[in-house]
Amino acid sequence: MNKLIFKDKKSIYRVSITQKLMIQIQKLCHSALPNETGGILIGYYTDECNLAVITKIIKAPSDSKSGPTWFYRGTYGIKQKLDALWKDKKQFYIGEWHYHPNSSSKLSYQDIKQMTSIANSPSYSCPEPILLIVGGDFLSWEKSVYVFPKGRDYIYLK
Repeated sequence: MNKLIFKDKKSIYRVSITQKLMIQIQKLCHSALPNETGGILIGYYTDECNLAVITKIIKAPSDSKSGPTWFYRGTYGIKQKLDALWKDKKQFYIGEWHYHPNSSSKLSYQDIKQMTSIANSPSYSCPEPILLIVGGDFLSWEKSVYVFPKGRDYIYLK
């Protein structure tokens, strides 16, 4: 299975996602046009804790709201899905994904603010959340991945 690997300059932080999951995300993005959309990244860390493996995405819950330049991810049904994934597969929340329609996959101020809040939130239990941003449209997709270590600046993964 074709995998994309994103990593920082020193390969301290690495993220793996399959092409199949990226295509699934791109289809959700295309169907949301002209609005933003997003959801949750599910996965696990390798035993060495040097690679986050994204195994599943959760699309925007039904109570999510969006416009052409903003997205608010809802929470309806998320706890039940996360609990089931942990119980059945020992997989868990590792971050967020969202879409910047017809635009760059670069971080916005709001993205930084939200992900920093998640990294610092005890309720998420995720001190290094990952953010995958998809930009562009069905003719030309762009992807960016970031890690937000608690108490530190975000890190861009190439």
